Amino acid sequence: MPIAFHYADDTERGHAEKLAATRHRLLHEGTPHPAWEELTNGERERATAEAAWYLRAGRRAGLYDRNVAPPVTSVARGADGRPISRDDHEAQLRAWIEKNGTGERLALLDRAELSVVTALLNELCGALPKERLGQFAREMAVKLNDRGGV
Repeated sequence: MPIAFHYADDTERGHAEKLAATRHRLLHEGTPHPAWEELTNGERERATAEAAWYLRAGRRAGLYDRNVAPPVTSVARGADGRPISRDDHEAQLRAWIEKNGTGERLALLDRAELSVVTALLNELCGALPKERLGQFAREMAVKLNDRGGV
């Protein structure tokens, strides 16, 4: 018999199913529990409904929020003086390079300084690996290293 559980929306259901599946995979790794794929449809549905209750409890406890605003920059500001989203900042930087990046090449850094700049860009990439700004920092570090022969 199907479980009568009312999810807030498809997103909540998807998150709950992902949480339930991940929990079962972890259990399966270290114990004789069956893998997620080995559960019946009913068992998976019950596990998903249970996971939805844990998601709701976590939100109510203030542990996380489904409607989190996108991360913003710590230094860059918009025309209104407020921080801008890191995705918008990455888009602005790319656009600036596309518009202004065909000019004269300037030798501004020695090898040690170039190594430091690329290390800082790589650190930003490591801090934001899944964000466009972090990926852009990695692209720039690689480009600078290639040009500088580092």
